[in-house]
Amino acid sequence: MLGRALPEPDQGMIRDAITEGVIHRLLHEEEPRFHNFRLCNACGSCTPYCPAQINDPETYGGRGYLARKVTAALQAGRRPDINLSDCVQCYSCETVCPRSVSIGGIINAVYETEHLQPIFRRMLLDRGGLPPYAFLPLYTGRSRFGKFVAKAVQHPYPMDDRAVDEVRRLLLHPIKASVFSPPGHPAPRRPLTRPDRVFHLKSCCAFNYPGADLSQKKILTALGIRYETSGLQTCCGGAPHYMGGAGFADRLLLTARNLSVIQNAFGQDDSIAITGICPTCSDSYAAALELLAGNANRAVVNEALGRIGREVSDPGMFRVANILDLYPLYLDELRRLVETRLSGLRVGVHVSCHYRKMNGTLAVPPGLQDLTEVTGARVIRSGMESYCCGGVKNLFDRHQRSHPQKLPPLNRLVRQDFIQHRLDMMVVDCPGCELVYDHMEVPVVHITELLALAMGADPYETVRVQGHMTSLTPALSRIGLL
Repeated sequence: MLGRALPEPDQGMIRDAITEGVIHRLLHEEEPRFHNFRLCNACGSCTPYCPAQINDPETYGGRGYLARKVTAALQAGRRPDINLSDCVQCYSCETVCPRSVSIGGIINAVYETEHLQPIFRRMLLDRGGLPPYAFLPLYTGRSRFGKFVAKAVQHPYPMDDRAVDEVRRLLLHPIKASVFSPPGHPAPRRPLTRPDRVFHLKSCCAFNYPGADLSQKKILTALGIRYETSGLQTCCGGAPHYMGGAGFADRLLLTARNLSVIQNAFGQDDSIAITGICPTCSDSYAAALELLAGNANRAVVNEALGRIGREVSDPGMFRVANILDLYPLYLDELRRLVETRLSGLRVGVHVSCHYRKMNGTLAVPPGLQDLTEVTGARVIRSGMESYCCGGVKNLFDRHQRSHPQKLPPLNRLVRQDFIQHRLDMMVVDCPGCELVYDHMEVPVVHITELLALAMGADPYETVRVQGHMTSLTPALSRIGLL
């Protein structure tokens, strides 16, 4: 017996056994994202809205394929028998579900346990957020490394040592997601009014497009809106959460800690508007404020924050001022600030999934189109304005599998739509969407960059067009901006 070789373990069997254990644990702990999965009755409402088509009825047959596969498996205590990596975490399914079943949230809960990205969690512990080198894998091919170096040198995004220490002390004592209660039916949000000053969030993904951040500050200044920042602000946890590197509770604690930082920066103000260039950040803060509105949830969070001398006293004082909600309040002022009309520029607009998730509707909001038209650019309507870009998670997955140029069906569809409409560039509200378009060789700008160009900003010093991987020179040269 001692001389006989042991049989090779069945990797699939081991993986399945681990996954079954994951499902049992999540169900036993009453993970909040699982709280209403039994309400799914396979009505099929989410079927047409899955951009990754993992529930496409023509491919798999039958209405409600995705929901039925996910919820039926959970009801039987098993893992859903679908490729969870295909989910792009847009939450369209949750947005349209008449019973608010979060299929996307359920998949995220399982995915982050199965495909935990320890490197992203280490970055949170070591740096308090995603540092520049987190994006290095996306720059290693086709002469892009020089662009990475230039950004890393000019925009290193350092984090305050005290902030990093606080994040580390929070995350090294994890809280189970099951201790939090779902928000139920939150009160309607107060309508956003024109603020005198705002807290401007520093986004991790802004490293890739520093011009979007610089353009945002130029616009706020031109509109007479004072903006505050703080070196103690860290990552909201949104990007690491959707990438499988931060859990539900981790994200909530990180965002709550930042709310305490913002509260200290504003002093005794009873109304604080939080803005930034990233809808994933906006969604993180909106979701956290909904949960923190519950006294029991706030007590759990404040007990954890107490270890680092912080507290969220009144979540009602904060308002999330996403740029697609904030800037439309100033359309007349923006029109007067335009120095160079971008006439002749044919653009498509793309509204991010996480902005729509935050607002709970798949309807295309008018904000992005209205802001684009202020510049004089011609908006060409297409399906891309309401479709998912393909997702940053999918982009990282392709690079990790060494197939960066192998576009999945969703990316191919989006690129084909761009070509068919003979567009010059895409305009987006999200630096993550911008990254995905840029990598599929589609010229793209953030809405803040487009507005800044029309307002006379230097294309190189402020908008940083040289940092884009797909050149903007042909389009901008044709209208005389370069």
